[in-house]
Amino acid sequence: MIPVPVLPNSDLRMIVASLCGALAWGLNQQYFDRKKQLVAFIVSFFMGILGADMTLDILNIIVPGILCDDRAVGAFFCSALVITLITSLINQISLLWNNKGKEKQSSTLSE
Repeated sequence: MIPVPVLPNSDLRMIVASLCGALAWGLNQQYFDRKKQLVAFIVSFFMGILGADMTLDILNIIVPGILCDDRAVGAFFCSALVITLITSLINQISLLWNNKGKEKQSSTLSE
């Protein structure tokens, strides 16, 4: 198979799988406006290519023996889930940050 010159060591199946994962995320997302959606799509696409191997390793730990060792599977799942995981992480951090500020205010009010 001829490698596509998008990134070194990437093949066409992995690029198409990453594109499909980014499209699947883009069709199901509800939180971003058009400009943010385009940026998130691009980030999702490239993270799918870059994180394919690690995602495949994690999937093989969670469900051993079910998925094949094709990097395209890892690229699809990584690109489909990376933005969802990042936004969830940001929301959890902001919740913790806000709760910490509220606890600080309530402790100063009670004194």
